[in-house]
Amino acid sequence: MKKLYILIILPIFLFSTSLSHQEITQMVAKIKEERGGIGLSTLDDTPNPFAIEKEVVETPKEVKVQKPTVVKVEEVYDLTAILNHKAFINKRWYQTGDKIGSFRVYSIGNRSVILKSKKEVKKLIIAERKKKFKMFKGN
Repeated sequence: MKKLYILIILPIFLFSTSLSHQEITQMVAKIKEERGGIGLSTLDDTPNPFAIEKEVVETPKEVKVQKPTVVKVEEVYDLTAILNHKAFINKRWYQTGDKIGSFRVYSIGNRSVILKSKKEVKKLIIAERKKKFKMFKGN
């Protein structure tokens, strides 16, 4: 069956793609036509593609180096609660001797915490919270 299709389709393909004598003559005529290109004067002005150009070495310019500015960021410590000799600072629990940032917890009082580093001492105090509820005494 496949051979039959090939025998039928192959001659149709071969005859449909053949060019006539007139079409071939027209193609040859187009090839023989003088094509426009660049003139000799233009060609004389173009640089030689095979010429070796010398590298131009630039002398290094004086570069000013700007020293980076050091910005000291102040560490913020938020004391929220004190319970059983432990302090809740920046959402974590600390006790005496623990390290927090560049400081160590030196002491924990009833309402405050003292932090010490080699250079400075900070005292954190629990902020007073406003009461949200009012108490009413009945009649």
